Amino acid sequence: MTCKTGVLTALKLAIAGIALCVVLAPMRAGAIEVKKEMNMGGGGGGAEVAPVARGPSMHNPLTQAQQKALQDAVASDSDPFLDQESDKKTSGQPYVDLEHAAFSYIPTNKGGGLSVVAKLTGSEYKLAKNAAGKGKATGNKKALVFNYKVDGNKFVASEPAKWEDVAVAGAKK
Repeated sequence: MTCKTGVLTALKLAIAGIALCVVLAPMRAGAIEVKKEMNMGGGGGGAEVAPVARGPSMHNPLTQAQQKALQDAVASDSDPFLDQESDKKTSGQPYVDLEHAAFSYIPTNKGGGLSVVAKLTGSEYKLAKNAAGKGKATGNKKALVFNYKVDGNKFVASEPAKWEDVAVAGAKK
């Protein structure tokens, strides 16, 4: 009987040890996963910001009110371009989908004042003849670039908006 009791005790200890390992292992693994997922990238602002090298987070010099004012300024200043792209679409020319464009901006302190470069980046599409809808993507992307000087919560265009071609990953040259 003592042999049976010793085996049962050893078995109970082994089960308890395994149960303890099962309970504690996910806690340790979770801490590792959290560490992997931490955002170590820098500052920015806007919905989509260009990739940034890892390092300490940069301070965004724009307040929440200024960020809202910037979005309003870009929305207002992009209206004529939205109309132009809509006209291109209806005439069957390749057009940039500004309605679903990604918004990003980069604030800079230069010359003693705050300046902002804001971009609306969209994909280019072409409608097939007599077709409706969005059309077929051409594989090109373009960005509408706005340059502003910041005056309190006002954004004043420092130069006219312009189009830029955007390099697309994996595109043939």
